[in-house]
Amino acid sequence: MELQELGLEIKALRKERGWSQEQLETYSGITKRTISKIENGFLEEVGIKKVELILDLLGQEFSLRPKGHPKTFEELLDERK
Repeated sequence: MELQELGLEIKALRKERGWSQEQLETYSGITKRTISKIENGFLEEVGIKKVELILDLLGQEFSLRPKGHPKTFEELLDERK
């Protein structure tokens, strides 16, 4: 997954919960400006701990797998949504 894709996924997860960037700022303590940078793919300017905290609040976590590895069953199901 590219960094910009991660940002878009975070944005989609936030919207699924019906949260605004302001609400996520309140819940996480991370500024709206930083949240916007993350969602728009400017992750190289943002610490990994902030991304990890946001993912945790959205009920997600980081997962690593070998590059080019086939998608998991869960990933295939998510694509169907």
